[in-house]
Amino acid sequence: MPENLSKWIEENLLIHNFKKKSLVGYKEVLNSLNLKKPKEIILIGGTNGKGSLSELITKLALKKKISVGTFTSPHLLNFNERIRVNDKEISDEKLLDVLKRFNRYKESHNLNFYQIISLAALYHFNKSDLDLWILEIGMGGRLDPMNFIEPDISVITKVALDHQEYLGDTIEEIAAEKAEIARPEKPLIFGSENVPNAIIEKASKVNSCLIYPEKKSYSPNKFSKNRTISREVLFCLNEVSKNSIFDFSTEISKKFLDDFKIYGRLTSFDNFLADSAHNEDSVRNLINYLATNFKGKKINLFFACSDNKDPLKLLKPFEGIVDKIYLADNIHPKLMSSKKVLSKTNTLNFDFAVKDSMRSLYSIAKDRNTNELNLFAGSFYFSGELFKHLLEVKNLPISISNLGEVI
Repeated sequence: MPENLSKWIEENLLIHNFKKKSLVGYKEVLNSLNLKKPKEIILIGGTNGKGSLSELITKLALKKKISVGTFTSPHLLNFNERIRVNDKEISDEKLLDVLKRFNRYKESHNLNFYQIISLAALYHFNKSDLDLWILEIGMGGRLDPMNFIEPDISVITKVALDHQEYLGDTIEEIAAEKAEIARPEKPLIFGSENVPNAIIEKASKVNSCLIYPEKKSYSPNKFSKNRTISREVLFCLNEVSKNSIFDFSTEISKKFLDDFKIYGRLTSFDNFLADSAHNEDSVRNLINYLATNFKGKKINLFFACSDNKDPLKLLKPFEGIVDKIYLADNIHPKLMSSKKVLSKTNTLNFDFAVKDSMRSLYSIAKDRNTNELNLFAGSFYFSGELFKHLLEVKNLPISISNLGEVI
């Protein structure tokens, strides 16, 4: 019987340990791989939109029959989603093999969780002999393991407040961390018109070609009516496509963009909407989406956030939009308990109801009036557990490929 991948990851990679580690040991192991550079590497950072941009570029590459390795985080249903070749998840057997290969350096080279999975992804891509690598930065830039790979194109989708405990308390401090993915003589694409000074200064210092939208000339409406793709991501996609050696611009059409969807980001089905908004910026985008698409509709909010988030800041924008908020315990170990959520949001004017499981939440939502919207929001973990429940109800294996049968 094959070894259980999830159990091995929990027991060996200390998935809940996010402590920073020295980069010296990581660089030694990375250099020992003697990686053969593919034809192009695209490095993608930013507060929000990284996953959508990575998926869009991956799909464009496949349309042009370009072999592509995609590294993203976090995963929604299965850990394997983080490492894909030609949009196919790495198998349990191969993933376990590459993780074990680098886990043995954990103590001797002082490696942390992110460094080990980054090494595993790069090793797998290198063995697969691909044309293109799409590498997503986890949350920062300067100290991220993927920043030690030399990209041909660097992208920062946008900068907003998130992970302040690691990146800094201001936009400029966070931007300075993310700007470190810039490279000399290479494009640095930024998705917003308002470019932080830290990004301008870094691009100038290393002589990187900074590309960003000019207010007078950029209109996202000419690209797509798909409101699930942010204007920042649309701009970055267009510029990556033009600057890539593969020239993806020939494959971008309104149909391609309008048909695009990514599970966990404004995923709509029946009278449900699931979105993984987990910081203030993404919550604002979600509320704008609700105002545009569900104006006047009663909204029932089902909420959970990671234990390190501030539920007050995430829920306050919903005042006047929703009356009742449903919380639940026993969903995922990384989600904040209902007791803690309630203690941190006691100044908000909401009617809260606490349940004991995702099953209970889904049962309540399913029985609501079909003219009402059931919004599940607050975390990727929360969205993932909702989708897992839907698959379990249909007795289907837990995988992204099977979600299309239930959503």
